[in-house]
Amino acid sequence: MGMTITEKILARAAGKASVKPGDFLDCKVDQVSTMDVQGKLVLNTLKKLGVTEVPRPERFAIMLDHQSPASNVAIAETHADIRAAARELKVTDINDVGTGIMHVVMPEKGLILPGELIVMNESHTPTGGALGAAVIGVGQTDAAVAVALGETWLMVPETIRIELRGRLGPRVTAKDIALTLMNVLGYEKKAVYKTIEIGGEALASIAMDSRFTLTNFCSDMGAKSAIIEPDAVSLGYVEARAQRPFTPMYSDRDCRYLETIEVDLGAIEPLVACPHAIDNIHPVGEVAGTPIQQAVIGTCTNGRFDDIAAAADMLVGRKIAPGVRFLVIPASREVWQRALNSGAVSALTDAGALFFPPGCGPCMGEHSGVLSRGETCISSGNRNMLGRMGSKESFVYLSSAETVAASALRGVITDPRTL
Repeated sequence: MGMTITEKILARAAGKASVKPGDFLDCKVDQVSTMDVQGKLVLNTLKKLGVTEVPRPERFAIMLDHQSPASNVAIAETHADIRAAARELKVTDINDVGTGIMHVVMPEKGLILPGELIVMNESHTPTGGALGAAVIGVGQTDAAVAVALGETWLMVPETIRIELRGRLGPRVTAKDIALTLMNVLGYEKKAVYKTIEIGGEALASIAMDSRFTLTNFCSDMGAKSAIIEPDAVSLGYVEARAQRPFTPMYSDRDCRYLETIEVDLGAIEPLVACPHAIDNIHPVGEVAGTPIQQAVIGTCTNGRFDDIAAAADMLVGRKIAPGVRFLVIPASREVWQRALNSGAVSALTDAGALFFPPGCGPCMGEHSGVLSRGETCISSGNRNMLGRMGSKESFVYLSSAETVAASALRGVITDPRTL
């Protein structure tokens, strides 16, 4: 029996001819990355392990993205500690305040490549799997060991295959596909410690930015990793960015999947995840008219250029509703510069949007747009648990950037197809 793309990548990393789900492996790691407070813990662990200099500095990246710029003295001191420890360990790839979110910056920099095994210690690590890599989240100790030894251990996951068919309708996006998958697989239910492999005939019509949205959202389904086989779209993206040689891999035709799920893109409509659960998903029409006080476009899910450009296209020449705070946070400096050059920033600021520096923004409720009690926000982010973006008496709806923009314009949750 053949192997899936993930099994092939792990077999290559472990130096084995073949592997199967359930096997425990010691694997060579191609890249490690960490961020913010977790990064401080990784650096502290390296010191405890007796590491005085990172053996492969070109394979270790540090990001300051979650509370960037620092939102209080404690965070500023954490950032300073990270910078000092990184210099002491001779880490060269320090992505400081304003560079952007780790899960967006790492692919942009050509540090996640097809056929590779990447580890990071942050929950939305599966995002990079859109490039055909096995990108896996680990704890701080495992991340530190991967930096020190260039190795990690893991169990080979089973794979759930998603077959995308048909074409999306107007103003229906990859975020709506992701919410559809969440509806099918559930929040940390069927996909726990599984790989979600996304493919099918419809994949060719899905742009690179949108593919990252799909793999990003898989982490909240409980997936160990998510992956999309390389094709002309993803290879075109990485070939101009790659920092080292790479070898794409593909699933064998006779490989075994735990389950195969077919998704008809033409049957999908704009969706929202309603408070206070990521899998509390409904068509936007069911909650249309709900008043909002804040709208957010950003995060590692939907803070990319295509998201900002789509919102700008909808709002050019229009004004957002009175009483609505419309926050836009580019996911990286590259995204910010593209948005500036394209005219999207002007269109959105003219409409009343407020831009923040590249980073995670208000997603985790500690920075740049925290909600007070009784407020409702519609966000292009990935989590809406009780108190996620501030007060435990606030309400967060998750949707596509297009639905966020339409809602900011009207002042109530709005189906973007009605504009």
